[in-house]
Amino acid sequence: MTLRLDWKVPGGKLLRLSARIEAGLVAETRVAGDFFAHPEEAFEAAEASLLGIPARDLPARARTAFAAPGLKLFGLDPEALGLAFEALLATEKQP
Repeated sequence: MTLRLDWKVPGGKLLRLSARIEAGLVAETRVAGDFFAHPEEAFEAAEASLLGIPARDLPARARTAFAAPGLKLFGLDPEALGLAFEALLATEKQP
């Protein structure tokens, strides 16, 4: 199943998330929106580090992954990203 969410970061930018969940594990994830990340390679590594983890761990792991030393986020912070992933997972439970 693929979950998608457009979410406005509190006091900030638009964030677009998607995650494909298979057998309770994150098979694919995408973080996009009106923010900047530097360097791009560190952002891609943080995003890739979420693959294969239990879906229920996604918000906490995203907070950690996107707070990695050397990764700078502009218009987004790891806590807001964790909240957005919580909201994304909540969409799974809605009819």
